[in-house]
Amino acid sequence: MSKKGALIEIAGEFFKSKRKHFAFETLYKQVENMKEFKKLTLFSSLESVSLNGTDINDEGLKYLSTCNSINNLNLTFTSISDKGIAHLISLSKLEYLRLKETNITDKSISYFNHMISLKELQVHETNITTKGLLNLNNKSLEELFLSDASSQEDIINLKHLSRKIPTCKIIVKNNGEFLNGFFEKY
Repeated sequence: MSKKGALIEIAGEFFKSKRKHFAFETLYKQVENMKEFKKLTLFSSLESVSLNGTDINDEGLKYLSTCNSINNLNLTFTSISDKGIAHLISLSKLEYLRLKETNITDKSISYFNHMISLKELQVHETNITTKGLLNLNNKSLEELFLSDASSQEDIINLKHLSRKIPTCKIIVKNNGEFLNGFFEKY
């Protein structure tokens, strides 16, 4: 357990142990040893982690997933894949997950279904398809953010999904919103 005011070193940067939000001070941080992310468990009040633009990978997510206090996780612009998403199931308090510009595919959808506290999911600019999203059945979701849905098939799939999860607002970038089977264009 960390002492009050103690500092924790992660990848050459120092952080107070009482932090609620973790993010590196250095942009595009390179972490040589992914085991460094296991140190996130040393923060006594950690709720939010932003690794936007870092070089975290699937192995790093394995270590990050031991920090059960995380409820908000930003992994945008990273090289994580479906294999890494599997580790996040153990984060039982995870409510907000941002995965924009990652290497995830429709294979991650089955993992999202097991994230029992997930309220908001951002998967725009990934390889997740509207057809694949038809397998999404996480009833805790309140908001789902997607890339452009320009084809008629995309619209049909998202209307179906919005009827399947009627309390989830599906927000399509630069397009509109789906809710309970209805589409409202912006």
